[in-house]
Amino acid sequence: MESQISKDDFLDWINNPVTQAVMYGIQERIQEAKGTLAGTAGINPLEDRYICGMIRAFGEVLTIEVDDVIKENS
Repeated sequence: MESQISKDDFLDWINNPVTQAVMYGIQERIQEAKGTLAGTAGINPLEDRYICGMIRAFGEVLTIEVDDVIKENS
């Protein structure tokens, strides 16, 4: 399903206090996961990969940009 939002809509969303709070929570989860990985790396390689994937996925959310979600009409 293709969304029809404008660049201004995206900027309003990204600057919304609720969005900012969620992004901050995601940053905290990344830091916690890094701490977990630093303390347990090598004990369970499958768990290490899971945590690395989680860190990567959360990082992708934090770096979303307007061009990732807006398709301008040509």
